[in-house]
Amino acid sequence: MTANPPKPQAASSLRTGLRIINAVLERETSGRTGYNVARLAQEMGIDPSKASRMTQELCDREFLERREDSTLRVAAGFHELARALNHGLLRGSRPVLRRLAIEHGSGARLSVRDGVLVRLLRAEAAAATEPWPVRVGLVTPCWCTGAGRALLLDHSGEEIAELLRDYELIGVGGPNAAHSAAEVAAANDRDRPGGMIAAHGEFEHGVTEYAVPVRDGQGRIFAALAVLGRHTDLGPREEAIRADLTASASSLGRLIEDTTD
Repeated sequence: MTANPPKPQAASSLRTGLRIINAVLERETSGRTGYNVARLAQEMGIDPSKASRMTQELCDREFLERREDSTLRVAAGFHELARALNHGLLRGSRPVLRRLAIEHGSGARLSVRDGVLVRLLRAEAAAATEPWPVRVGLVTPCWCTGAGRALLLDHSGEEIAELLRDYELIGVGGPNAAHSAAEVAAANDRDRPGGMIAAHGEFEHGVTEYAVPVRDGQGRIFAALAVLGRHTDLGPREEAIRADLTASASSLGRLIEDTTD
């Protein structure tokens, strides 16, 4: 027995819903101000009442959410679905993260960016405790974590400034955290030639996080791979960690290609 094909009206609504999610996501990842419903309808060339109805349904299903300023962003339901669809990457990342954790006596993490936040997809640890609490879905700021800065490594100073325009950076993070978008951009300019973010005390005192971007087949940053632990333990191993993270990120990038072919 074969499944019944979707009715034309349902299929059309599904396509429109996917287009809306894609438009909101592209706008969000570009670093520009998000769409409100009226602007979204205008940009997509669809009836405002239809856009309002469909965005509300997507919000009800937790694929989208409205910010306080009425602009739209992708929500937890979308990210959960994306994780499920990219199960090959998550499954393949586990041995990579476990090996990194054991090899360097650290925590090892795979994360993605969710607006100005970094969302943890998978983590492994060499010991029972880590310097930061760990749970899948954990969110941290992009501007004061190694993974966050790695996810912004291709952003220009202007793009970082636009992304962080409405956020107060002072009072968040560790003693070496950036206090402005310009400081975030300068830190990335410093680390970019070496291909690895070195975040010393940026989120928590005494903790170092080394991170590299994971790129897809088109060279776009898709995720960040990181190890973190006490600076006294990881600092002397920086070059070995750089080589290991770079090679591991390349292997994960190939998994992305395999799951999207």
